[in-house]
Amino acid sequence: MAQEFPRTASGHALFTIGEVINRISEEFPEITISKIRFLETHELITPTRTASGYRKFSLIDVERLRYILRMQRDHFLPLKVIKNHIEAMDRGLEPPAVGDVTPKPPRALVSTDSLVESANVKAVRLTREELLENSGQAEDLVKDLLTFSLIRPDEQGLFSGRDLTIVETAGLLAGFGLEPRHLKTVKSSAGREIDLFAPLITAARSGRNGASNAEVAELALQISNALLRLHELVLRQILDEQL
Repeated sequence: MAQEFPRTASGHALFTIGEVINRISEEFPEITISKIRFLETHELITPTRTASGYRKFSLIDVERLRYILRMQRDHFLPLKVIKNHIEAMDRGLEPPAVGDVTPKPPRALVSTDSLVESANVKAVRLTREELLENSGQAEDLVKDLLTFSLIRPDEQGLFSGRDLTIVETAGLLAGFGLEPRHLKTVKSSAGREIDLFAPLITAARSGRNGASNAEVAELALQISNALLRLHELVLRQILDEQL
């Protein structure tokens, strides 16, 4: 005999959260009650509540949940974007085209003229495959950059937005004939420049009033930006003298 489910006022079946998990677990084996509640907290799904406070999901809720999980799994879309899709569908519109399914870092990480580093550079984490895909560079170039410690994955084997920019820049220089082994001098030079202002950072941190971590980071950023600007000017000056 077919299982009977509670019904909405319009006659549509309603499901408990456990029954919802049973219905979708084959496609999404990692789905949990906590995950569904998390999506509810962010208002992506809105199950009805019984008088006793239990959640009840309609077939529309179940299909909406499938859509959310597919967009996350297959297209790596953030919840905010998925919510916009759902709101569009709720208004009777077609959801926006997903487009390229490859995860992308924030645009500011790969296209900026500013010397001020975005906090997202540190927040973004890319797998090796994503690093290659987003940089458009060859595997051999990435291997060489790793060999010469010009990029370094974290303990989880993931790369930062900064690593992505280094790979892209190294690819540009490779087009001029400068290979990663030639760029070791850049790393050595950067290390010497750090040595110039490291005592200033230490003094700021250990002074009478002891600067906060945020203040120390701001000081380091200001000094490094000034050194970068000076480095650029001196380099251009030398080039002008030789051309």
